[in-house]
Amino acid sequence: MLAWLPFILITLLTLFISTHLWQLPATKYRRLKRLALLLVIWILTAICLTPTTYDFSSSVVLPYITLGPAKIIPNPIRQLDLGFWLNILLTAPLGFMLGWNWPTFSWQKIILLGLLTGLSLETGQFILDWLVHLNRWVDIDDVLTNWVGVILGFGSYQLIAHLPGCHWLQK
Repeated sequence: MLAWLPFILITLLTLFISTHLWQLPATKYRRLKRLALLLVIWILTAICLTPTTYDFSSSVVLPYITLGPAKIIPNPIRQLDLGFWLNILLTAPLGFMLGWNWPTFSWQKIILLGLLTGLSLETGQFILDWLVHLNRWVDIDDVLTNWVGVILGFGSYQLIAHLPGCHWLQK
């Protein structure tokens, strides 16, 4: 049960922030955009910072390092299996939502935010392994694929927002 405490606290914080966002003076459309971004962030934490396992990888046992209770896979791009590609798709909605909320973000900011996303999720897993025995793997591939996912999601927004009939995304 202790391993679920961080997610419960994140959920309560998300509810508090969403209530606050709803009360801010803004158009309904702007509120919708901000709440959609918050929902995507909450879903990412639900997938990455809970004591659950999702294994779409092959059955190959990869070499890892144990540092206390944390298991770390330090070798990048060992196999391009389904898990690798799904990890890119995991953070693509975040990149899209960042573009929808802040369409004028520079590519440099998105590249930095993508890297920070991957680092934050994996660092969070590492710290929570130590604090509450989350029992998750810390993997450099996850940092890289999360980074790429945010960049591709933002690029998707940039492309879709300029299609005929999709200019409403730029409001």
